[in-house]
Amino acid sequence: MICEVGNHAFELSKEDVSAYKRFGFEPLPICFPHQHQQRLNFRNDRFLYRRKCDATGESIISMYPADAPFPVYSAQAWFSDKYDPLKYGRDFDFSRPFFEQFAELKLSVPHMALTNVNSTNSDYCNMCIGNKNCYLIFGGDRNEDSMYGSLPMYCRNCYDCDWTYRCELCYFSAYSEHCYSSRFIFNCKDCYDCDFCESLIGCNNCILSFNLRNKSYYIENKAYTKEEFERLKTKFLDGSFITQLKLWEYFLQLRSKREVKYANILNCENCSGDIIFNSKNCQNCFEGTGNEDCRECIIIFKAKDCFNCDYVGHGSVLSFNNLSSDTAYRAWNSWWTIECSDIDYCMASNFSKNLFGCIGTKHNEYCILNKQYSREDFLALKEKIIAHMKKTGEWGRFFPKSLSPFPYNESASNYFFPLKKEEALSAGFKWKDPEIAENSQTYEIPDNVKNVPDEIINEILVCESSKRNFKILPPELSFYKSQNIPVPREHPDARFYKRLALRNPFKLFERKCAKCDASLKTTYAPERTETIYCEKCYLETVY
Repeated sequence: MICEVGNHAFELSKEDVSAYKRFGFEPLPICFPHQHQQRLNFRNDRFLYRRKCDATGESIISMYPADAPFPVYSAQAWFSDKYDPLKYGRDFDFSRPFFEQFAELKLSVPHMALTNVNSTNSDYCNMCIGNKNCYLIFGGDRNEDSMYGSLPMYCRNCYDCDWTYRCELCYFSAYSEHCYSSRFIFNCKDCYDCDFCESLIGCNNCILSFNLRNKSYYIENKAYTKEEFERLKTKFLDGSFITQLKLWEYFLQLRSKREVKYANILNCENCSGDIIFNSKNCQNCFEGTGNEDCRECIIIFKAKDCFNCDYVGHGSVLSFNNLSSDTAYRAWNSWWTIECSDIDYCMASNFSKNLFGCIGTKHNEYCILNKQYSREDFLALKEKIIAHMKKTGEWGRFFPKSLSPFPYNESASNYFFPLKKEEALSAGFKWKDPEIAENSQTYEIPDNVKNVPDEIINEILVCESSKRNFKILPPELSFYKSQNIPVPREHPDARFYKRLALRNPFKLFERKCAKCDASLKTTYAPERTETIYCEKCYLETVY
């Protein structure tokens, strides 16, 4: 097939075609990466604005700016009885395309300022559920006393941690599970008191080490006695920012030469992709844990039977072409759904079921374009609309790019599929000037900031590498002191992009095992400098 977005040839496997048919759709002439890119453009995690609530006039924090073309309500106003989503209901017009009518509905229905459900003392979090005492956590659920994280789950006292699961007292880490009191660790599991390490399992008291299993007192993959380790540890981790910066740069050097397994897939059966844990029968999936029978999904958590989705989690089942759902059953072609079932082409729907083309519903059922119907009338009209959408060529497609409320450079798309302004605009995406945070892998920190003592660093409110203001808050200052961590000199977004730069792309390359020459599909591009092994050869190396 020829991708209508990139005008390049791509192939669908028999399994891909079967997956489309299983959900009742014809295969789309759009490659999966471009489908992911378009969906992710509808998600804004990190960019927050101060504006007025259009219901109460109070000052609120919102993912939508003050000039958004639709009403924006605080969560309190949105969930109150004063907001009735059915007030905006309308009839379906069979003389017009569905997306055109949906766009008009979208401009009239109030949008919730932040997606921050059932949280306590966590007002500055977005795309989150059930956090407590958290600040600037994005997409992470059920965390406590944590700050500056993207997709942490069930973590406590963690700072600058992304995609970490049930970790505690960790700092500047990613893709780690059940770790404790560790800093600068990546792809680690069941570890504690480790620093600047990657791909460790069951280890403790390790520094600048890789691919260790059940080891203690290692530095640069070399064993030491406990006494020798403690003596050297005070030299390596002296609490100064300059030392930490040098260790980070040295860690990156060692990391570029390390031996790696072709994919970070652990405790899985019949899975392909990368960063997949405790899963079964998941093909071409990236960044997920506890999933089963999923295909072509990005960032999934405890999902089952899902196809071609992004950010699907916490028990979602039978999702298709879906973005940002939690505990959803049969949510198709929708965005941001929480505890919903049997919904099609919906946005921001909560605790609802049997909906079609609805926006901002809460505890509603049998509605189309936010208008209430009986069960019988709903089912009959739904079938007619589907037939109409098949004629217009809309059925099975995600919402058009024009319906995204976010510019490309403020959406999740730009993290995973970075584009320059000209590229984004030519592809039909929106863009906002000035660029707020460039996706750069390098941030130069001037000496006048490096050398400032920690005692007064909280007086400095400008990140020199990105020229953005930021503050050191009392809880984080207490955390840094208790963990012997120097106070950061960079804005939280600059720190996020440093961690993001360590992530491999959502793309598989054909490679050979460096030891046995077996064929591999890996996210390590051919020009990468790491040594790539198949699983068998890798296990022979690390054990």
